[in-house]
Amino acid sequence: MDAESLVQIEQIVTAAVSGAEGRLRQEFGEKTDALAGSLRKEFGERTEALGASLRGDLGEKIVAAERHAGALFEEALHRIDLVVEGHQVLSQKIERLETKMEHEFLEMRALIQLSYRQLQERVETLEQRVQFIEKRLGLSA
Repeated sequence: MDAESLVQIEQIVTAAVSGAEGRLRQEFGEKTDALAGSLRKEFGERTEALGASLRGDLGEKIVAAERHAGALFEEALHRIDLVVEGHQVLSQKIERLETKMEHEFLEMRALIQLSYRQLQERVETLEQRVQFIEKRLGLSA
């Protein structure tokens, strides 16, 4: 495998990892937006229904309804926080994977370069031996 192939492999892997990260970011954004819209709609619908049913009997019932709506909102916020936390964990894993792969590519490149140097030295040694033998046998000028 030559250096150009290694560069191409590295570009392919980098593109794949970048593409995966982009897709994860886009998917997370879409799901977060959809969840937030759904939660806003559901919260709005529930608030309107509660307000209409409790208009005649304010006092304690309104206080109880507000507490319930607040609890729903807090639960929704908690769930969004969990999604955000999950996204952060995935981002960290992707970063660690990128770092690990980069390190392994550098290691592989170093090993390949060492192998090429060793092969070059062996070829040069063999060429020198062939020239020496040809001279001794009188096969070369």
